[in-house]
Amino acid sequence: MPAPDVVEIESVISKPYQDQIEAETTSPNMPWFFRPESALSRPVYETSYSGFSNTVFHHEDPGTARSPMTALLLPLLFAFCEKANRPFSRMLRIRIGLFPRTMIEAEHHHPHVDFYQPHYNALYYVNDADGDTVIFNETFEDVPEHLLAAYTREKRFTVAKRSTPKRGKMIGFEGKHYHASMHPMRTAHRIAIAFSFL
Repeated sequence: MPAPDVVEIESVISKPYQDQIEAETTSPNMPWFFRPESALSRPVYETSYSGFSNTVFHHEDPGTARSPMTALLLPLLFAFCEKANRPFSRMLRIRIGLFPRTMIEAEHHHPHVDFYQPHYNALYYVNDADGDTVIFNETFEDVPEHLLAAYTREKRFTVAKRSTPKRGKMIGFEGKHYHASMHPMRTAHRIAIAFSFL
């Protein structure tokens, strides 16, 4: 199986824009919603890794397009696409994720894909943190959804790339590749913004 082509761009946007995104996402007015399992919408594992998220935009909910956060974050994605020479035709989802510091020893959270259809992922790091993003060699073509839990329990996923959160950095890769986040153990929190698009 071919390794994923991972694009990493440091300081993808200007510092004032980075400041604004961090200010908005750490504001007391920012709504966060608890998720008992960060990676999947339904539990399939004995262990879960909880966190908080805010789905700013979802293509199945047209009302989200009017969110002020959508307007704030779309130029970020466009900047990445321009610098990465990545075409953009349609947004699928924008989701902001927050993991507070958690003292649980784990290599990473559960592998997942955001959509079981062709798409591209781009991940922006709001703050410096530990808690790497792990991208695996395996894709949903190699490991269909009904085999995911067993494949994960048997520790059969192979790591292709690890990316450490750094403020202003953005990474991109084909969305068919399984990937996983990780909670921080040294920094107070980890905030990242995940874009899924065509």
